[in-house]
Amino acid sequence: MALLNDEKRNGNPKATSVRIQSDTVSGYSGQRRHDLRIGPQPKYVDPERSPLNRTLLEPPFPAVMKAIATKRRAKRETQRAMKSNSAIATAGIITFGSQAAQMFEALSEEDQDRAFRLLARAIAMRLRTSLHGLVVHRDEATIYAHFT
Repeated sequence: MALLNDEKRNGNPKATSVRIQSDTVSGYSGQRRHDLRIGPQPKYVDPERSPLNRTLLEPPFPAVMKAIATKRRAKRETQRAMKSNSAIATAGIITFGSQAAQMFEALSEEDQDRAFRLLARAIAMRLRTSLHGLVVHRDEATIYAHFT
C-alpha cells in the first residue's frame, strides 16, 4: 500500500499529528461505527487489510458517553438543560508524516500499541478528561489511531 506523499500537502514528513473535535450523539455514533468498521465503509478502506486493525480500548456506545457527559455536567452549575445537539465526546486521530509512518510501522505491534496508549492518555490528561476508546487502523494508506 502506498504511503501518502507529504510533499503534495506541504506537511512535515517526520511529524506526528493529532487532531481533535467534539462530537454530538449522532456524530459520535458515526465515528464509533467508522472506528470499529461497523456497516458500510468509505472506498479508501481496504477490506482485505481490516483484520490488521486493533481495538486497544473499545469505544463505548453513544448512550454510555451521553451518560458520562450528563454526569459531568451535573457537577457544575448550569442555567439550562443539556441540549439534544450538545457535544458528548471529544474524538481524535493520531497520524504521521510519510517518514514518521515508515519508522512507526517498523516497530513491533506491542511498541506501536504502547506508544498510541501513552499519547492518547497524555492528550486526555492535557484536556482534563479520560480516555474511553482507542482503535488502530492499518487498512488505509498508512497506520493511524482514533481515540475518544
